[in-house]
Amino acid sequence: MKKFSITAMFLLLLTTALNAQNLVSTEPTNRNVIIEEFTGVYCQYCPEGHKVASEIAAAYPDNIFLVNIHAGNYATTSYPNFTTDDGNTIYSGFEVKGFPSGLVNRTTSSSVSRSDWGSYSKQQMGQSAECNVAGQVAIDKETRKATITVEVYYTSNSASETNYLNVVMLQDNIYARQNSGGVWNENYCHMHALRDVVTPTWGEAINSTTAGTLVAKTYTYDIPENIGGSNGFEVKLDDIEFLAFVTEQYQGSATRPILNANRLHTLFVTSDEIHPEIVSLGLSAGISCSNDKVINVAVSNSGVNELTSLKFEVSVDNGEPVTKTWEGSIAKYRTVNVELDVNIPQGTHDVNVKIVEANGVKFEDDETLTVKNEGWGVVKTTGEEAEITIELMQDKYGTQITWELLASDYSVLASGGPYKNLSGSSATELHEIKVKVPVNECVKFVIRDSKNNGICCFYGDGYYKILNSKGKVIIDGAGDFGAEASNIISIVEGNEEEADRLPAPTNVLAMTLNDTELVLMWDAVEGAASYNVYNEDKLVGTYEEVNTKITELTPGTEYCFTVTAVDKIGESEKSEKACATTSGEKPEEPENPGEGIEELKSSIILYPNPVNDKLYIEALTQTQTLIVEIYDIYGRIQNLSNLATQQHSNSIDVTNLNSGVYFVKVVTENGEAVRRFVKK
Repeated sequence: MKKFSITAMFLLLLTTALNAQNLVSTEPTNRNVIIEEFTGVYCQYCPEGHKVASEIAAAYPDNIFLVNIHAGNYATTSYPNFTTDDGNTIYSGFEVKGFPSGLVNRTTSSSVSRSDWGSYSKQQMGQSAECNVAGQVAIDKETRKATITVEVYYTSNSASETNYLNVVMLQDNIYARQNSGGVWNENYCHMHALRDVVTPTWGEAINSTTAGTLVAKTYTYDIPENIGGSNGFEVKLDDIEFLAFVTEQYQGSATRPILNANRLHTLFVTSDEIHPEIVSLGLSAGISCSNDKVINVAVSNSGVNELTSLKFEVSVDNGEPVTKTWEGSIAKYRTVNVELDVNIPQGTHDVNVKIVEANGVKFEDDETLTVKNEGWGVVKTTGEEAEITIELMQDKYGTQITWELLASDYSVLASGGPYKNLSGSSATELHEIKVKVPVNECVKFVIRDSKNNGICCFYGDGYYKILNSKGKVIIDGAGDFGAEASNIISIVEGNEEEADRLPAPTNVLAMTLNDTELVLMWDAVEGAASYNVYNEDKLVGTYEEVNTKITELTPGTEYCFTVTAVDKIGESEKSEKACATTSGEKPEEPENPGEGIEELKSSIILYPNPVNDKLYIEALTQTQTLIVEIYDIYGRIQNLSNLATQQHSNSIDVTNLNSGVYFVKVVTENGEAVRRFVKK
């Protein structure tokens, strides 16, 4: 038999007139979700349903709540008996299609499969809620009397003039037998079991459901010591929790759908005159580019007298405590949030908050919070705003990636994703987004992966970076962040910092291959897109690899080279020299070269250089035969043309050549010469 009395109070107030100690938020929110799972102990697949529901709720612990209703053929009154009259009534109010199955915010008149619970839940969480729900339960352990306070605030009009408030009691950690996969587990841990409904089974009527309405209800409820009779279970106070939710209207015998829901905070109270209790500690969610942080301290009044003043001592890593005082009002069995300023250095630190005095009387209660202050990057600008570049290298699964750049007031300055999926097991693609941010702003960059595995590893080596307008890297983020990563950036006045230049390549080595070829190699430079190779001060070529073959050299001659690393910012300093000598004997210089190679070199003109499509070759001295051979930097012939010229220009179509450095070998009856050109 239920034992409870109800005191109801309806208040129609504007948001600005609400009392500061109201438990419920007046800001618009999206729906929270209740999954009501129909289950039983003789159901071999029901533990699989418990697992599915638990995984969904674990991903959104503050937004999804579970209720296990034991009813139907698989839940009997013999031991173990989890059945309740309310559970049987709810079961009868819906068409239950198999076990396990369930309702997600009672959006359907019949139960849905466990494979659909996740998609239904996400759909519900994406909808705006007409109302918010919050409250607390004050439990006197000696008398087992619970004072339940529930508040509902309507942020918009409900579709129905009458809604229904429901309050249910659940119990965790009940160890009893359960058929699991066809095998009996004699010590199965049953969670979220429906034990009682404090209100009428389908809820208590709310008759004012327009925007701005605050509904406050108080229930006095005697918690039973046992539910289920001789085959039932003891109701352990430390294992119970209460949920409150609002249903829209009667549809058949049931009220549905659920408009919003919440878990009620449980407070164990005493008969002491003064008894404050720190319920929880949390770091303020504000975006801050400062070591000065705000610790939110939830303080409950578990005593009889009103609390009007508190004295705290706050210490970081057991250092010298700083005294903080608070004055206000915490009524009996109510909870308020107290904000305490504290300076927390960068890094991970333990912050201890201790109540040392209440209403001028000594008292002691403390809790410790571990805070990770990761610091922030700094972008300097001389203007009214700074331009930053978000550089995101996605992995194969671009559809899983989204990001936001948030201002200090949490407004969205920019956002991106999801992107397209790429072909190839470890493909990547670079995205560059430029965003302008006002000076003296503190912003937060947040990147998310919907599959909780980041943008890296087996699916491509992704990363993200944030750079200033001169290319200096401010934030350098790895891709193995799991579900989410975030970074804080401060935009301040000052001269913008130049980008860091790449270091010069190291361990440059030249090795002889034969009398006309040698190989040059060097260590890779992180961040380099390519490398330039120089012979003395002359550019030999640009390469993406960390080695190259140098060809068409003179036998018996020493050659020295330097290498630079190149990125989009520019070129590094030159490396140390690396020298090697080709094999063979160096040929003797002719005493009277006449119109030889040097004269031929000076008489051949290539234009334009660099070239896009047509390369023109002009011989300034009269010659009968002109043979042109084009080679790449590895000595591979690319094109061959036999051209007869009489001091006029001839063109070669190089459109099909890839971008890079090439060599033209010109052969006439007077000799041959090699000239270099660049294909754009």
